[in-house]
Amino acid sequence: MGVGTPQIKLNRCSAVVTVSQKTPVVSGQSPAQISRVRQIARALFLRFSRSEQQKRIGHLTRLVERVLANQKQDEKWRIIFRRQLNAVIRHLYISGSDIPAPNALAAHRFRLRSQNEEDGIILVLLQAAGVVGRRFVEIGCGRSGGNSAMLAHELGWSGLMVDASRKAIASLQKTFRANPGVVAVRARVAPDTLNELLSHYGMTGEIDFLSIDIDSVDYWLLDALAVCSPRVLVTEYNAHFGPERMVTVPNGSLPADAPKGYSGASLAALEKLARRKNYRLVLCEDAGVNAFFLRNDLAPEVPGLTPAQGFRPMVDKRDVSEQRLKEVDLYRVIDERGLPLIEV
Repeated sequence: MGVGTPQIKLNRCSAVVTVSQKTPVVSGQSPAQISRVRQIARALFLRFSRSEQQKRIGHLTRLVERVLANQKQDEKWRIIFRRQLNAVIRHLYISGSDIPAPNALAAHRFRLRSQNEEDGIILVLLQAAGVVGRRFVEIGCGRSGGNSAMLAHELGWSGLMVDASRKAIASLQKTFRANPGVVAVRARVAPDTLNELLSHYGMTGEIDFLSIDIDSVDYWLLDALAVCSPRVLVTEYNAHFGPERMVTVPNGSLPADAPKGYSGASLAALEKLARRKNYRLVLCEDAGVNAFFLRNDLAPEVPGLTPAQGFRPMVDKRDVSEQRLKEVDLYRVIDERGLPLIEV
């Protein structure tokens, strides 16, 4: 780079850094960060060697990357705070109103430890279904404990949390150390090993809550489930498959180069399977990720929904205004790549 007027553009997260001799700017940074960027930028115009200039540009780039990372964290917490405030307002003015289902269920949503305000929905469904043993199973718990984290941490329930990630399980074992009833197990669950795993850890017969979220063969896990009967069931559905087609990825490992979105099953496929297993769809949470089911012998006052009635498109998690994601023609991508898709 010469001694002229360079421009450095970083397109990550739509941020642009422009360095000039007078006013270097990084959008959204603090005064201290602005000062630091200016110091480095001014140094670039001194007659350093090319290698020294490149070294300083690298330093500037890393600084900007940290600024962008902080902005991303701030955005995440703005979304969480907004949802928490909305939950309080709903509780004060809406949740006690005489409103029909499924709106009455959705009005109870809030977040303590879940990702998309599932905590409130789970509580109101458990209240409707009744609790018999205070036991849960979470398949694909991640580092947070998934949809069962509130039950384990806030209510002291016992249960089984399973994930393929070593780091996730190590983190959970520390998080729930105070609750000896929570067992966190590292395992890559498959349909042909699911029932054996549940039996080994005593999760047989009637349990109160089951959540399945592994972003792959979720449909086939539910299909294989035989040794336990959850009262409330939550499964992740792939909103990119739309509300109508009954499709799932095949039972097996996904290709290493699978395109984004090629995972899981459609809501219609999961609803058909759950219906065959004596469950009814009662709600999809507003973020377009999880579907909630009740066993048919429980809570008759909570009506079932068709996939078309329950379906919610996915929300863009990076958007503070929580806009819906643009529709992706996932079927076209799958066809172009020659990937298998199972109609059920």
